[in-house]
Amino acid sequence: MKYIAFLRGINVGKNNIIPMKDLRNLFSVMGFKNIKTYLRSGNVIFESNEKDMNNISSKISENIENSSGFWIDCILMSQKDFIFLINNNPFFSNNSNNNSNNNHKNNHKNNFNNNSNNNEMINELYVTIFKHKINRNLGEDLIKDSKKFNSDDKFLIFEKEIYLICKNGYHKTKFNNNYFESKLDNTATTRSFKTLLNIKNLLI
Repeated sequence: MKYIAFLRGINVGKNNIIPMKDLRNLFSVMGFKNIKTYLRSGNVIFESNEKDMNNISSKISENIENSSGFWIDCILMSQKDFIFLINNNPFFSNNSNNNSNNNHKNNHKNNFNNNSNNNEMINELYVTIFKHKINRNLGEDLIKDSKKFNSDDKFLIFEKEIYLICKNGYHKTKFNNNYFESKLDNTATTRSFKTLLNIKNLLI
């Protein structure tokens, strides 16, 4: 079975440095197969016969700590769930009527309905992926709190991810990874949609 491991907070500036070659070697030592990495931000594709994703995630974090001396949270997705995340992007017009498990979709509507906007939108789109299911009540509180910023940025909350449009770039948005984590009390990591599309290509 194929998995994608998103590692939170590695190779950020001079902190938590792990060369990708070392990371691939570590995954190999753990018994994983057909290992690929993408970028230095901690995106690892691999295959495993193990089906308990909690055990796999813990195993990865523990082995990184044992080999590198620091803890890195691992947010794990199956290939099936990852492809679903890509294909059900709610900001793309062809998914505007998506009926996925989104508890808060109608509370933070987007205004993107033209197919011609999709390519431009990819440059503005980010996805924050969470380790655990998002608590509905905390999600509703998040939506209320976000209104205080009066921001042009928009987000939609799904079961374990938030799709975010950043009109002026991710580095300027108020709705960053730390903000979502603090409001939802949930470990997360964020990737650009471009990065996710490139990871999808590596799965083929």
